[in-house]
Amino acid sequence: MMSDLILLSDFDGTIVDVDTGSAALSKFADGDWETIEKQYTLEQITFEESLKRQFSMIAAPELIIVKEMDTVAVVRPYFAEMVNYCRQVQVPFIITSGGLDFLIRHFMSKKKVDDYVRVYAPKAECSPEGIRLNFPKLHDPTSYSFKDDLVVHYQRGGHRVGYIGDGHADYYALKKADFAFAMKGSPSAQRCRRDEIQFEEIVDFQAVLDVLPKIIRR
Repeated sequence: MMSDLILLSDFDGTIVDVDTGSAALSKFADGDWETIEKQYTLEQITFEESLKRQFSMIAAPELIIVKEMDTVAVVRPYFAEMVNYCRQVQVPFIITSGGLDFLIRHFMSKKKVDDYVRVYAPKAECSPEGIRLNFPKLHDPTSYSFKDDLVVHYQRGGHRVGYIGDGHADYYALKKADFAFAMKGSPSAQRCRRDEIQFEEIVDFQAVLDVLPKIIRR
């Protein structure tokens, strides 16, 4: 029988040790993507708007982007072990990311967990005119982004939700999740601590793997 627990995780800076989106923008973007990033951090524009505008500046082909990111990003320790444990105990594992979906699937394939991991991210379409992103539709239009939107959607369906993240948008998902894990020293960890939100600060996925048997309920 499947557990009522669902585990969600960010990708960039969480599953992999660098932000592949920022790395790809630094390498390939033709435009001032960093100003857009500042506008987003100050919440002058939405998460989705920032990503649409930034990735539209990249005209590189998908295979070239993947090849470059293979040289800069590493999956954090114990990730595959954690996913395989989720598989064993029938806890769904879903990546909720604003990153490039084809990059996420590439790294999941390298770790041989692509047959179990679901990816909930904007669909990226590469072209010489730039990357176009098609975002998941929000279940609740008042959500901050599709990340916290998915947390609440599953909770309303009777599930308990664990969330793992590191970034600004992840904070809004972490504070709504039943179990929160934030990468050590990350913006999410700092905001959770400041706002007295209960969470566990982690450096890799061993900590999550250790906690899962204690929180699974069938």
